[in-house]
Amino acid sequence: MSDLKREGANPKSFKDTWMALPPEVKAFMPESSLTYLEATNQMHCGPGEGGSKFADARVHNIADVVGMCEDLAAKVAARQDDREALRRAGAPESAFLPAVKGEEAPAGLPEALYFKVDGIEGRLGIVRLGDVDPGTRVLIRREKGNSNPTDKKNYAQVSFTIVRGTVQDMPKTDFGTIIIGRSPGDKDAVWTVHPGAPVRPAMGEFAITEGLVGPEEVAAGEKQPVRVMTVAEVKVGANLTDDDYIKIIPGNIDDLVLRYNVVV
Repeated sequence: MSDLKREGANPKSFKDTWMALPPEVKAFMPESSLTYLEATNQMHCGPGEGGSKFADARVHNIADVVGMCEDLAAKVAARQDDREALRRAGAPESAFLPAVKGEEAPAGLPEALYFKVDGIEGRLGIVRLGDVDPGTRVLIRREKGNSNPTDKKNYAQVSFTIVRGTVQDMPKTDFGTIIIGRSPGDKDAVWTVHPGAPVRPAMGEFAITEGLVGPEEVAAGEKQPVRVMTVAEVKVGANLTDDDYIKIIPGNIDDLVLRYNVVV
């Protein structure tokens, strides 16, 4: 991310910023969750391919974004959030859990609050299919885990990724999202902090993903199988529309697929 921010900046560590948060805000980021939050921070504020990236010179880590959200503790206590503003910014209804679930909701359904922090530059690791040329090639792979849906701990669905350009070429946004949630019996806690609206990329199992095992299932010395298809072919094969989203990462797809066994 250093190439997206001011040169010569002295970035604060996530732990340093976390320590300086007001106690009532830090309560949503308990010390027991720091390993998880550090991984989230690395995804959205660190170098590398994965995830959307904050590009604002003021944002050295995700705790900076949490600290920029005014009256956060009071809003959480009142179960008030910015989901209406996030809907207007493009988030689909399916992105939201209830702030307070009704009596008809499943017993195990979590609750969550969604906060929009304006004025924060970022780059999105997700793109709307309707905004991409139909001939653009898509990498189809199981990014982690295995292909066994009965293995609840390690199973991962197949994802779709466009690989092109640099970080600077990724779609821009001017706000960040904080999601604070709680499962039944748990306290409110920061689940994630990321640039842009809470939009989920398309994933799943389809005829075009058959045989694409995960990295855990590949024998030593062998390459993981993937497929490469055009956006137009993926839309047909996975029953996607222009309003569905898939992942986008910087790089060259011809170079990246050398790591894999491209199957037809």
